[in-house]
Amino acid sequence: MCGIGGKISFDGRPDPGLAEAMNECMDHRGPDAEGVYASGPALLAHRRLSILDLSEAGRQPMANGDGTVHIVFNGEIYNYKELRDRVDDYSFRSETDTEVLLHLYEEYGTDCLQYLRGMFAFAIWDERAERLFLARDRLGQKPLFYRDTDDGFWFASSIKAILADDDVSARPDHDAIRSYLNYQYVPTPKTGFRGIERLAPGEYAVVSEGGTTRDRYWSLSYRNQSSKSPSRLADELRDRLREATRLRMRSDVPVGVFLSGGIDSSVVAALMDDVADDPIGTYSIGFDKEAYDELEFAREVADAYGTDHHEYEVTPDSMDVLPEIIDQYEMPFGDPSALPTYYVSQVASEDITVALTGDAGDENFAGYDRYTWDRVVSLARQIPRPVRRLGAKTLRSMPRPVREQRHAHLARRTLEIANGDPVEQYSRFICHATGEQLERVWDGPVPDDELAQLRDAFARSDGPTRLDRVTHVDLQTYLPDDLLVKVDRASMAHSLEVRSPFLDHEVVEFAARIPSKYKWRRGEGKWILKRAFEDLLPEKVLTRSKQGFGVPINEWFRGELREFARDNLDSLGARPAFDPDGLRVTLDEHVRGSEDHGYRLWDLVMLEQWYERFIDG
Repeated sequence: MCGIGGKISFDGRPDPGLAEAMNECMDHRGPDAEGVYASGPALLAHRRLSILDLSEAGRQPMANGDGTVHIVFNGEIYNYKELRDRVDDYSFRSETDTEVLLHLYEEYGTDCLQYLRGMFAFAIWDERAERLFLARDRLGQKPLFYRDTDDGFWFASSIKAILADDDVSARPDHDAIRSYLNYQYVPTPKTGFRGIERLAPGEYAVVSEGGTTRDRYWSLSYRNQSSKSPSRLADELRDRLREATRLRMRSDVPVGVFLSGGIDSSVVAALMDDVADDPIGTYSIGFDKEAYDELEFAREVADAYGTDHHEYEVTPDSMDVLPEIIDQYEMPFGDPSALPTYYVSQVASEDITVALTGDAGDENFAGYDRYTWDRVVSLARQIPRPVRRLGAKTLRSMPRPVREQRHAHLARRTLEIANGDPVEQYSRFICHATGEQLERVWDGPVPDDELAQLRDAFARSDGPTRLDRVTHVDLQTYLPDDLLVKVDRASMAHSLEVRSPFLDHEVVEFAARIPSKYKWRRGEGKWILKRAFEDLLPEKVLTRSKQGFGVPINEWFRGELREFARDNLDSLGARPAFDPDGLRVTLDEHVRGSEDHGYRLWDLVMLEQWYERFIDG
């Protein structure tokens, strides 16, 4: 894992000092070595975290035999050993995947992407063609930011590296910030900074004197559903995940696993134990609030496989690292589980350099509770609309003690959600604030459609069932823009590389072909995944209810963090586009307990912290 950066300026020679400044901003992404290439219109910068071939032969920027093609690469090509055979008549000078990729490009040009099985973001400067070729992996595991103007083209693994150029200023993008308040993350391609964007997952770009072109080289399809029996699908799934795990254990440095005690990470731990010769290291996070703590399940798996187990407990005073988290995430980012992810990465980095995870198991196999609720609401949509509206109105008008009983509350919410269109329906499960909820605190520009990102994702989905389509939407939006950002930034803050077998694109494509009736069955998510590994997992883990990687922020904002929130909201209220009265009311309602605004408050506090670090600073 590494950090890459550079600038292309066809009107002049970029200053080599910029590459050095870029590298300084990315030292955490690559503490082992750094390199610079400067020639003609091209400037390349690289920071190295050594995973394969720890020798000097693996240094970057790396050049081809005659010095006409140069590459900076971030990520891992897991099938690089197999791909060496595709490079004809070439004598390799290293044991790196970077050199394999460089020569695949020489033979196949941009089509080299079709052969890669891994996570990556890279840039190749071709002197002969005078063009820059950039690409990002299919699922969006590795970041690639860019700025494209008449004065040049900047790119980097880090926004700070682009801002290292004195000619680039940090200005807030209010459209992106409003979207952030909808989703708790900034949707691709925006970043929160005006003039700086992201290459999308599965996309590549070519930069030449004639301009910049972008194109997709991969998209996921759910059309070709398998007709195999559940038992055959379960066997094949197990084989594919075992192979994906084996490939991700290729490393010249120690490897471990983040173990939550849920199905996905437990499956990965079991497969790693099967592949490894020695006990694997497992790393888990707990909380001082029992409802959020999963350590007992993680211990169950650790005991079952005799792992070298490590734990860390997150408490409100763990917020001391918030400035560091804001600095590492760079974009406005409101997922509070970034906090425990940061700490588990810190703990793991003391022993290992590579950690495997269970990321994307929920999206591939319908594990989130919201998929169940979406199905319930879809059934409610079959009730005639006038009856739904009357039912919701009746439940709202009941006396408060009755109205707030669990069953009455769920029935009212189900009927209200069912009154929206299919995209609005799903937004109610994943958006932190929309419409009137957001207008209370927002006094800036309002988009024509605040759900445009979700509508575009639904339009791109070809799944034959509603469940196929909503899981595909999550794979396009929530997974790359929230979960993978969270893990990449938290782990790289500690120079730790994270890999997930569930993100192998061949596994993802196979999962898309499994009929949805085998993913969600009789009210149970991940049915086929559990069948595939029921003989390997402890019964307590296999039968447990879904528990997200949550943080007790509702309690924290009513207690230890109340004044911290008030100070931040007062500062945010003084900024353009925000309503100070609405911000105060939101916090007061939460503190009184009349409403639960914990996640919205976290989004707002994180946003103010971002402003202070990147815009004010």
